[in-house]
Amino acid sequence: MGFEPDQPRSRVESINEFKDQMKDTLEEAKVALAKSKDDMTLYYNWKWSPALEFKTDDMVFLDASDIQTTGPSKKLSHQRLGPFPIDSQVGNGVY
Repeated sequence: MGFEPDQPRSRVESINEFKDQMKDTLEEAKVALAKSKDDMTLYYNWKWSPALEFKTDDMVFLDASDIQTTGPSKKLSHQRLGPFPIDSQVGNGVY
């Protein structure tokens, strides 16, 4: 920015005023960034919920939105298929 914060004060007053103004502006920007970060964290945590954990032999329904059926219209088809039993866990959140 053309100034170093740790330099000794100058004999020219306008330089000192500019340096103080830039230091204040930098502090304001840091506070604004910290507030924005806190707001984003709060919003994310408000919407976030942990994934469901299933055990073997639990019964679950499948979302049929991406499954092709033989029905005459997707609009008239079932939205969920099942219930199906859980056989095993293949990966993290994959059954």
